[in-house]
Amino acid sequence: MAKQTITIRLDEDDLTYLSSVELNGAANLSEKIRALLAEARAQRDGMQDSGLAWDFTRRLFAGPERGIREAELQAQMRSELIARITGWLPDVSALVLAGAPAHAASPRERSESLRKLERSLGERVLSLVDSIVQMSLAGFPGCYEPEALNRRAQPALRALAMQATPTLNEEVNPS
Repeated sequence: MAKQTITIRLDEDDLTYLSSVELNGAANLSEKIRALLAEARAQRDGMQDSGLAWDFTRRLFAGPERGIREAELQAQMRSELIARITGWLPDVSALVLAGAPAHAASPRERSESLRKLERSLGERVLSLVDSIVQMSLAGFPGCYEPEALNRRAQPALRALAMQATPTLNEEVNPS
């Protein structure tokens, strides 16, 4: 497709921002504007595509995750809790983006889409809960403030213990 020349007016703050932002190796303002448009297009087109949604959410969380990792390296610290959550967030965010029912779908298709989304989200949330409970039972090893996290987790652990069934073969609240 042939490229067209356009002229835009930006206020000084927007120009300063655009000049300083890093966008997929874009070196000049034209490349940065094209990169922003490509990201916007990928975001919009990827709303029903789980792979594109996952790529988008990975990019979305990459900056904050990199900032956390750099700060941890400088401080010679590492949080297993933060690592698990930052690994989980892009996946679950992509699932929501790609799993939302399409507006053009029939009511039956929308209902099935919602059920599928709920099952998938439930699986991922419960997987994270399992992971955090395991960390809690071990005393939050590899965390910055394990004592504070452990104190906060105790009420939840007590509630779980009270719900435990006397036999190992029974499920809690079977459906």
